[in-house]
Amino acid sequence: MLLHLINVRLPIMHDHALFEVKISNGMYTSIVLQNGYLEGDEFFPLHAAVLGKETSLDAQGRVLLPGFVDMHMHLDKAHSLPQVPNISGTLQEAIKNYSSSLPAFPEEEIKQRMFKTALQALANGTTTIRTHIDFDCSMEEDSLFRSLQAAVEVRDELSPYMDMQVVPLFSNLDIDDMHKMNKIERAFDLEIDAIGGCPHLARNPEKEIDALFSLAQAYNKPLDLHVDESDDPSVDTIINIAHRTIELNMEGKVVVGHLCSLAGMTDAKVKEILNLLKQAKIGVVTLPASNLYLQGREDKGIVRRGVTRIRDIQKAAIPIATASDNVNDPFHPFGKADLLQVGLLTAYAAHMGSPDEQRQLLRMITSIPARLIGKEKYGVEEGNEANFVLLNVQSVQEIWTELPETRFVFNKHRWLSVKETHQRLADTNLTNLWQENQILIG
Repeated sequence: MLLHLINVRLPIMHDHALFEVKISNGMYTSIVLQNGYLEGDEFFPLHAAVLGKETSLDAQGRVLLPGFVDMHMHLDKAHSLPQVPNISGTLQEAIKNYSSSLPAFPEEEIKQRMFKTALQALANGTTTIRTHIDFDCSMEEDSLFRSLQAAVEVRDELSPYMDMQVVPLFSNLDIDDMHKMNKIERAFDLEIDAIGGCPHLARNPEKEIDALFSLAQAYNKPLDLHVDESDDPSVDTIINIAHRTIELNMEGKVVVGHLCSLAGMTDAKVKEILNLLKQAKIGVVTLPASNLYLQGREDKGIVRRGVTRIRDIQKAAIPIATASDNVNDPFHPFGKADLLQVGLLTAYAAHMGSPDEQRQLLRMITSIPARLIGKEKYGVEEGNEANFVLLNVQSVQEIWTELPETRFVFNKHRWLSVKETHQRLADTNLTNLWQENQILIG
């Protein structure tokens, strides 16, 4: 397929300029800075009716971003809240209630919820997902593999449309227990993409960390761990994880999520930990939606926000992404798998509002997570795969002000999704005033 776009804005690359973009066989073949606004009868204004029919399109100044990368989701839990409530709103109740409900979920229901959430994310501009899947090694195999098998099948079925990585969230590990190791071996046979875990929740966190690193080395897989999701500043398994990363020469192969306890630590201890993270080349992903909701539940008076020290991590030049985490489940009752919504929450939680910080928020849902999960040929550059979302705005500031619903998603050689909204007001005069005063050019 050939595609020729004009009057495209690439705000991560350049603040205000317009670009001409050419795509052939699913690859960017030409990205050229325009000398002003281009016009031509052969170019059709971009809207849903012409996609797939016309190949020369006028973007009319719309923003084009790389397809979003949601690097930390729990698709197996998504939209399970009606069956699994959480009355207290705490992490402890969420874990307990979901674990007890899991054996009752049939695989088809789990798959249905996964498809719904993944396609919801795709419509919102996400073209790559990394999903964590619970894998408690002490469970019976029938229940244990139901979610993981469902995730692998969903990944494979959606592969013509989007990329998905599956990461078992291993718990109750014991590398000396052959029965448990047989289950783990079977999980690797399903071609999982990385190794997950929650060592801070284990009875013996140090032993769990050692087991996770042993698996990573034995199977040559990266680690993506839930780490220190706690309000307690004494919870600091991240120190051990960083030391093990360095000792085992696994620099650049470890990602950690949450790091909530960092928010309650002294500045001196945080500085020590961030120096370790940088030395170990560990990447970080913050999950503001879930942690703003779950953390600080026991606080009185000044209530902690539960989000890690995003700005300090950025100042230390440690790569940090942001992601959805949970969607409409006992861990987080809200959300719609929309990384723009998550980005805005990140902006509020981390006080990120300057022009540079607003551009950094875009990197936190695109290039940074892409790099952290090992995605290649990503980004709007000649020779890379054409994978993008066009938004109905003309600037970075408008993205975060309007959270535009109209989005055009292109990936895997074709247009995959269009969400196009229309505003109708009380009478013709109001409707005309609305339409006349929108700022898209052309």
